[in-house]
Amino acid sequence: MSYAIYQNGKKVSGELPFDLVRTEAIGIFESMRAYRGQILHEEEHLSRFLESAKTVGYKPFPKLARLQWELKLALRDFGEKECFVRLTLWEGHSFLILGSREHSKELYEKGVVLKTASFPRGGPNTFPWQVKASAYQQAILASTEPHPDKIYEWVFLDPRGFLTETRVGNFFIVKCPCPHRVCHPGHTRCGQGEEPTLLTPPEHLILNGVTRRFVIKCASEIGIKVRETPLIRHEFFNADEAFLCNTSWEILPVRELDGRFIGAGKPGPITLKLHRYFKRRVQQDVTSHRSSRAY
Repeated sequence: MSYAIYQNGKKVSGELPFDLVRTEAIGIFESMRAYRGQILHEEEHLSRFLESAKTVGYKPFPKLARLQWELKLALRDFGEKECFVRLTLWEGHSFLILGSREHSKELYEKGVVLKTASFPRGGPNTFPWQVKASAYQQAILASTEPHPDKIYEWVFLDPRGFLTETRVGNFFIVKCPCPHRVCHPGHTRCGQGEEPTLLTPPEHLILNGVTRRFVIKCASEIGIKVRETPLIRHEFFNADEAFLCNTSWEILPVRELDGRFIGAGKPGPITLKLHRYFKRRVQQDVTSHRSSRAY
């Protein structure tokens, strides 16, 4: 990933502008993405950023107008219309990292492989999971577990054995309403003429991603039902399709969890349909936002 670092709206050297290694403070951050020079869902991202700052008790509290100004200046100077943007607050200092974050086309064509982490996610009183914080010890530990090269992401269980999220994203599974799961391959409706349902864990033990919320909105707009409900691995194993989502992935198909193929073991029609609509809605939202700023 090639990148540039900005502080106070100005580009700084290729190294972080202050010593983050020696501090014991917790940092918060927000990952965003620019399309056609415009941050998608900027207001939602910054709102969550400020919520994270309040939960961890940051003082002085960051000002929304200041953050918007820093984003605007950094984007203008960086010059790329499409880029990944990371806003970080650490020890009262805010800085921005702008760059490219590419994912291979093969991941979307074949789907990715998941593994369940060997240790559970702590309960809601152990850490504020709704905060996007720099405390990624659990994600790092999962990454260091012995695993085949094909493993792309790890999914965490809560203390009761329910699925929560992956290291850096949320997930959805697709369930067909057919009693015998006899769906027509390549079709987005089951044999009974009904749309399958998206299932995803409730938000109380996960980071409620901005992209997750957008996926739910997109699904409802094209008539796909979404239900937030506790899920166990048995339900994931027997899903018809599954996918991950976050700012840089958008919608990333899953083909396998813990050695079990999900559905046909390749990206399914609902996942593909939803991602196509997702991309169209992104362009609509960016165009609408640019037009509203022109007046």
